[in-house]
Amino acid sequence: MSQPSEISTNRQSICARDWPGILFSFCLVLAAFYSTATLAQESSKDADANEVSNAENEDEDRFGNFLALPIFITEPAIGEGLGLGLVYFHKTKKDGTSPLSTPASLGKTGKKQNPPPTATGVFGFYTSNQTQGFGLGHAGTYLDDTLRVVGALASMKVNAALFLNDLPFNFSLDGELVYANFKRRLGTTNVFLGMSLMNLDADIDFKIDPNDPPPRSLLDYSFRNFGLAGSAIYDTRDDSMMPGQGRLFDLTLWRYDDAIGSDFDYWSARFKANSFHQLSERWHLGLRFDVSTVEGDPPFFAIPYISLRGIPALRYQAKTAGVVEIEGRYNIAQRWAAIAFAGTGFTNSEDPTLDTLDDIYSFGAGLRFQVLPEQNVWVGLDIAKGPEEYAWYIQVGHPW
Repeated sequence: MSQPSEISTNRQSICARDWPGILFSFCLVLAAFYSTATLAQESSKDADANEVSNAENEDEDRFGNFLALPIFITEPAIGEGLGLGLVYFHKTKKDGTSPLSTPASLGKTGKKQNPPPTATGVFGFYTSNQTQGFGLGHAGTYLDDTLRVVGALASMKVNAALFLNDLPFNFSLDGELVYANFKRRLGTTNVFLGMSLMNLDADIDFKIDPNDPPPRSLLDYSFRNFGLAGSAIYDTRDDSMMPGQGRLFDLTLWRYDDAIGSDFDYWSARFKANSFHQLSERWHLGLRFDVSTVEGDPPFFAIPYISLRGIPALRYQAKTAGVVEIEGRYNIAQRWAAIAFAGTGFTNSEDPTLDTLDDIYSFGAGLRFQVLPEQNVWVGLDIAKGPEEYAWYIQVGHPW
């Protein structure tokens, strides 16, 4: 999830590698919320109604169920947009336990927690700068939550900009993505080992004016970017959607090589560490450290970039890029919370065209509302200020 190249534009890394997985995972999480909420409402009916609903639930368990879900996009790099996901939840297990889990259990990786849902879905989205895409995916948990699998296929057209010496150069990436991730738990611990693969076949066109047809130039090209990755993850968060306490450590190493079919040869590594602390009944503190680096001959969209609220994706890129961020949350009332956050980014590049005169920072505030108390589901709105502009974000769960 981090990288761009000699022209500086990691926003594309998001689009090329992360968008399908992020959107599909977003659909799955929301679907789990709505499903668990429906089950909770059914459990509160009177005995006679329960007998009827139980018979209906047996049919649902036999055939599974569908849920249609909205997708809200507020990324400054590609504009505001909307999308829709249609997710099918597979039938429940024969022992009567449901594969649907609450947001809290999605975040806790202990063996006593319910596994994440097994689901298959399709999605599509469109934004104000004509970025668009559609795809399908599957996520499942197997062998008593020892193995977790995620896969996605997507087609997309992304319109964004890369920056050279703080000057924007507009481009359009049009291609198809294949992504797969496998994670296996070590015994009954909170540790997972994983492997991933990603293949992106695409065309890149650079534009003089985003409203003009893309003129062909020596910078326009077609490519295939194929990579394999290994990862190690330790997760003790009490809730993946709105953590109150616990830690997450994730180290992932990617290799792209012509020996395995890629047009580029390079290494990419990312380490992230999130720490959450409950200071009192109402106060929570979150700390974040996230750094990515690349070595070799990567494409411009694979160069690491600064990822902070208030800063467009791919705006600040370098061979090594990272962020440090702090967030405080105060529970105003039982279902309302206010947050404040601030962060700074750092870069280290051997390419002078990627340098910037800006101080890389952001800060902001937001509100959260607990829409489903039974499942601890929170939504909210953040307003953030970076070195150049304000930006707003619709949040479902925690942005880290």
